[in-house]
Amino acid sequence: MATKRMKFLLQCFQLLPLLIIFTLESLLKRFIPKKRKSVTGEIVLITGAGHGIGRLTAYEFAKRKSKLVLWDINKHGIEDTAAECQRLGAKAHAFVVDCSNREDIYSSAKKVKEEIGDVSILVNNAGVVYTSDLFATQDPQIEKTFEVN
Repeated sequence: MATKRMKFLLQCFQLLPLLIIFTLESLLKRFIPKKRKSVTGEIVLITGAGHGIGRLTAYEFAKRKSKLVLWDINKHGIEDTAAECQRLGAKAHAFVVDCSNREDIYSSAKKVKEEIGDVSILVNNAGVVYTSDLFATQDPQIEKTFEVN
């Protein structure tokens, strides 16, 4: 019985240095955060940038002066997003792209590479959501979800 207690105490003392090291490390990270990566001048492609999270993501990259390539199926939405990004001081290029169409993706990617350059950051945000019950969802809607998402 006494040897089990001694063994337990020994293991606790062996863990003590690790506990101290990890506590100090977490305190240092808390008060001295890592330097954030600069995305200024990076070519950022954001799919689904015509509204919602994609649009807000584009605004954040625009504030950081990235070159934006914005893709969405909604022409009006993507043009509004590009205009706001330009107002924020970024170069923004809007493309109407159907992310469920492989050929549309390939041709748009080729056009982006030729006209703007190699994309260094990809935010794959495009998605389709149907709010109906799974069993009430039509087959074409399910197929579209798999094609885009």
